[in-house]
Amino acid sequence: MGDSSDTVDLIAEVPFFEGLDEKSRKAVAREGKEVSFKAGEVVVGEKGSGVGFYLVLDGRVEVRKAQKALAVLEKGQFFGEMSVIDGQPRSADVVALSQTRCWVLPSWGFAGLIKAHPEVAIPMLKELVKRLRAAESSPGS
Repeated sequence: MGDSSDTVDLIAEVPFFEGLDEKSRKAVAREGKEVSFKAGEVVVGEKGSGVGFYLVLDGRVEVRKAQKALAVLEKGQFFGEMSVIDGQPRSADVVALSQTRCWVLPSWGFAGLIKAHPEVAIPMLKELVKRLRAAESSPGS
């Protein structure tokens, strides 16, 4: 599946996964797959099911809610973790701004990752809290 060296290297840069050793990162990389999107293509839609955690390998995506841009994510940044964790529909659209390549870890792989490597849970919780606090303090919240 998606175990290329650049994928493994980028996984190491994600705060959730930075504590994993090389062997574990390679195992995580094999659980996901690489998917490409054209500029303007919807990567995930608001209210859609949360089927995966996305790591941007190349390109740029924009996170939008009600057509309002909330964030631009680039190489090494990620999205989709909230829906994967709670199983709720996506809270925003994510649209490719350029030709974009993502590594996608399906929800069942994400759950297995937490069980096999519980040490990823603390940085994950910290990132979720950071994002929630940012969303609460943004205008129009």
